[in-house]
Amino acid sequence: MRSSTRPSVRHGLARFALAALLFAMAAGQVSNPAGFVDILVTYRVGGTAAAVLVALGVGGGELAAAIGLVSTSAASRHEAASVALAVAVAWSALGLQAFAWGLSLDNCGCFGVHWGQPLRGWVLLQDAEFVALAWWVRARDNRSAAVPGPPSVEATRS
Repeated sequence: MRSSTRPSVRHGLARFALAALLFAMAAGQVSNPAGFVDILVTYRVGGTAAAVLVALGVGGGELAAAIGLVSTSAASRHEAASVALAVAVAWSALGLQAFAWGLSLDNCGCFGVHWGQPLRGWVLLQDAEFVALAWWVRARDNRSAAVPGPPSVEATRS
């Protein structure tokens, strides 16, 4: 019989897949920071200074989430899942606004200057899948955290 407080294998695999994706994205962006900032400028986020801030926020969030998702601490994993969801929503918002404004982007920038793909409708579908995965991992972490564990020794003495 499976314990309701123990995370499922499926959740663990999803968490590790999300961590690997976030790490690959951050690694690609960090490998050429100037190139990544140039890509973000094409999103019209407010000039180079704003693009640098977005790059630091997105890249830092991706790296922190990737590390936290593989942590042995349940609290760290939960916080990391929240950051991963925020990063996924941020990428989706960038893509949606660029698509809505009719911007022509040769590289969506997810992996920095590497594995560039033009911003097209199917990239928005990938963003939606990214959000869904991050949301599911976070929702499963919330569900696991909400299930009470066995009573402590002190609680049984009362």
